[in-house]
Amino acid sequence: MNFERKMLIRQNSRSEWLARRRGGRVRFAVLVLCGLFWWVGGPSPPASASSSNYDALRLITETLHEINRKYVWQKDEGEMIQGALRGMMHALDPDSSFLTPQEYKEWNSGAKRPEAEAGLELVVKDNLLTVVSVVDGSPAARADLKPGDHILKINGQLQRNLTTQEGLRKFQGAPGTALKLHVLRNSQIKPLELTVTLEPLPPGHITSRMLKGSVAYVRIPVFHDDTPAELSDALRKLKRYHAPVVGLILDLRNNARGSMEQGIRSASVLLGGKVITSARGRQVENTQIYHGKDSDLVFKQPIPIVVLVDQGTARAAEIVAGALQNHQAAVLLGAKTFGLCGITRTLPLKDGSALLMTVAHCYTPNGQKITGKGLEPEVAGVKPGPEAVQITGQPPEMDPWVTQALEVLKKGKPPQVADKS
Repeated sequence: MNFERKMLIRQNSRSEWLARRRGGRVRFAVLVLCGLFWWVGGPSPPASASSSNYDALRLITETLHEINRKYVWQKDEGEMIQGALRGMMHALDPDSSFLTPQEYKEWNSGAKRPEAEAGLELVVKDNLLTVVSVVDGSPAARADLKPGDHILKINGQLQRNLTTQEGLRKFQGAPGTALKLHVLRNSQIKPLELTVTLEPLPPGHITSRMLKGSVAYVRIPVFHDDTPAELSDALRKLKRYHAPVVGLILDLRNNARGSMEQGIRSASVLLGGKVITSARGRQVENTQIYHGKDSDLVFKQPIPIVVLVDQGTARAAEIVAGALQNHQAAVLLGAKTFGLCGITRTLPLKDGSALLMTVAHCYTPNGQKITGKGLEPEVAGVKPGPEAVQITGQPPEMDPWVTQALEVLKKGKPPQVADKS
């Protein structure tokens, strides 16, 4: 056998070996995805899987096969699987996400509070990175970012195919980091160019004051573990030093940061032991009704309350607003809330990664769904004229919605919370 023939045989053998190896990787990827699909679909064995599941698996198999055979560069199957998992979780809702082993390690170790941040709450909505709320006094607020803004570019890079968690991480990092943004605003034709510089952001604290007519004003910029106690202290001080308190304006605008538990405990300060919210999911353990505590109630005799809400009101703030509205303890004034409220669980996977998944949605005490729908206020907020500025963080006396709330309280809508249902 001549030398050229020997080399040809060796090359053919090596090509066959590489093909078998690539085929084995593809088969492994398909098996992983099959197992994931069957696991998400429930504990039923493969034999009971629906025909639609088989069709989906067949489509994934064909796609992986074609990518391995024809894509211009050889791709790592692990990266493709992670990309498929990210897309799968992103298709569920804005709060669901896939965490790589490294991301889950950071999440599980409690490294949730970044060294510095912009002060934004974000979701991916209609495939666009969208601002839900902007924390009072934060770098994002100073840069004039607003709820509803769509972030198209960060430092010249288009922001596409992101999960909500990935989007949030882009606005966290080392102090002094400058981010140049291209922002699309609904009222603008041309994208805005804004710059945000990351900085340490302390937890937002409640502010309160007494307005004319013995009406208390309380602003909750964000919810955190200390918020229920801060709310109770603020109301008790107003009650003690400025008696009588004849009405309350609770400002929950532009507030989308906080957990269900924080919202329930805060609502308990105003509603006592009444039903605050309920959570409903597919699994029985994720379906529960949550009550407040009678011992938390500050005003034993109910007072009229107006709650200010807008499109940046979400999560814990929606739980508080929905409970007060449903129990006819308050009138909502402003604009429809965002509709982002649920129970999220972290589900570890065997390779060290994890699924961050919504397992239940929030409902008001009377069964109105909050998630994906939001809350409709009874009174629409007035549109400020050119001489008025409607920005949270300004003195409340200059805020047209606060002025409007004072008028609502003046007309009088007696609260109906004397029962203990």
